[in-house]
Amino acid sequence: MQIEIRLFAYLRELLPLESRGVKKIQVKNDLTIDDLMDEIGISEKEIMIVMINGIRKLDYNESMKEGDRVAIFPPVGGG
Repeated sequence: MQIEIRLFAYLRELLPLESRGVKKIQVKNDLTIDDLMDEIGISEKEIMIVMINGIRKLDYNESMKEGDRVAIFPPVGGG
């Protein structure tokens, strides 16, 4: 199945520069958020917010569906 991932802040560096942090990828059916983070190479401690189709998800064992848009935000700091 195909999903779209959107990475924000420094996580964008995990995708090719020309993708601008957005990429459609093929993944296996019943892939969970946790599985996706493993495939991308992101540890759970690097994540602050995960949204699927604009809805925040707290359960990373939830499976995704064809066409889902997954947004992943790291903790941000400033000063």
